[in-house]
Amino acid sequence: MNKAIPRDIPKKYRQPDDMWTGRVMLNEKEIITFSEQSHVRIWYNNQTDGYPLHSHEAFEVCINIQNKYRIVVNAEEYCLSEGDILIIPPNAVHEYINDSYGVRFIYLIEANEFYRSHDFKSIEPLFFSGFLCNKETCPDIYDRVYGLFMEMNDAYFNRVYFWETLIYTHIYRIFTEIARHRENAAKEEGADLSHSMHRIRALMQYVDINYAEDISTEAAARFTGFSKYHFIRLFKLHTGYTFHDYLTLKRIHMASTLLMGDTAITDIAFQSGFNTLPSFCRAFKKYTGYSPSEYKKLTNNPLSQIDEFNSLHHQEPHRQLYTLTESDKL
Repeated sequence: MNKAIPRDIPKKYRQPDDMWTGRVMLNEKEIITFSEQSHVRIWYNNQTDGYPLHSHEAFEVCINIQNKYRIVVNAEEYCLSEGDILIIPPNAVHEYINDSYGVRFIYLIEANEFYRSHDFKSIEPLFFSGFLCNKETCPDIYDRVYGLFMEMNDAYFNRVYFWETLIYTHIYRIFTEIARHRENAAKEEGADLSHSMHRIRALMQYVDINYAEDISTEAAARFTGFSKYHFIRLFKLHTGYTFHDYLTLKRIHMASTLLMGDTAITDIAFQSGFNTLPSFCRAFKKYTGYSPSEYKKLTNNPLSQIDEFNSLHHQEPHRQLYTLTESDKL
């Protein structure tokens, strides 16, 4: 198939490796293979149409440059103004809604190692849905974060020496800035961070392993050694959530991963820590906007078909759309 580069994309922002052949969807699951040389793809996007509901294993960033741009992440809508940065976590169901000309940069980056790191756990609550960074939401870090993304653009499109290493270095710096933003917000509320942060982080690591257990707010407070009242205040300062909401979101996050496989929804409910199937369905719908069965359909991802496809083709996201079904012969 011939590759068509939109005429109005500036030459300096065209893909430098000439490896793109199309965007591949299996149901609403996007298959991302990147190029053979990297785990990064940055697009200069000026399309007048959006992208329908989809998810993928890479994390995604959209920086709006010109005009407005609407993005829905897990049923929460963000209307991006010029300069706004939206970070979309891996496997989040999201949709780009657009019907007019505009310019934005879209980043797809594989960073599984970082998402599994202990450091990420301290800021994970910020990424249960999309994370919006602009001069209003993050005045303390916005300019530095925006500047780092623009430097990533220069490295990517100019293919400077060690460009991928430079990009990943900047990604880690961006997440460090976001962690600093969370710390600054807690300091403004008068929290004694040196006394509480390591205890809250230890609790979050405990929840990572034991999220399916019956963990009450009182039990969580005892784990940290704080009184219940003090714990409730400190936990909200550090995470932005009550402990109950955090535990529920953690369970839903784990359930969403299981829903991508073949496990029955009833089994997933109990494996994720919910006492009944109805309570699981209500909570999942509340926080994601989809019922578990709807989400399972959206993210259905038969691994054998994807592996076979990847062995035969080399495809790139966010350009031309190819839709695969169970009956397709690859």
